[in-house]
Amino acid sequence: MKLFKNPLKTVETTIISAGSKLEGSIETSGTLIVDGSVTGKIKCSSLEVLQEGNLEAKVEAENVSVAGCFEGEMICNGKLTVFSKGKVIGDVSYGTLSIESGGALDGSVSKAKSDGTPVLPLYQEEK
Repeated sequence: MKLFKNPLKTVETTIISAGSKLEGSIETSGTLIVDGSVTGKIKCSSLEVLQEGNLEAKVEAENVSVAGCFEGEMICNGKLTVFSKGKVIGDVSYGTLSIESGGALDGSVSKAKSDGTPVLPLYQEEK
């Protein structure tokens, strides 16, 4: 007998906390929250760079929100949000874009294809 008709869905969340430094590749099917410093490659469903976060990377994600600092290459097939204290510098591809007053976006910026065709990844695994 089931107690619940619709069990809660588990969502993976990985947090790089304030004061932490990480170099390397991160791949997760869930959410990555950066409040520390990360350098490398990231592939995830959702990425949040918090106000104290500093991210220098190649990123591939469905949705990205930046309240801290991002520098690098980004493919965001969904929504890219840059908050008022956020800064995005580099080559960026996005599905939809929202920039709050005070937020900064500097570099090569392009809208992803609107026909649903996925944008090619920035990097591919070596075979």
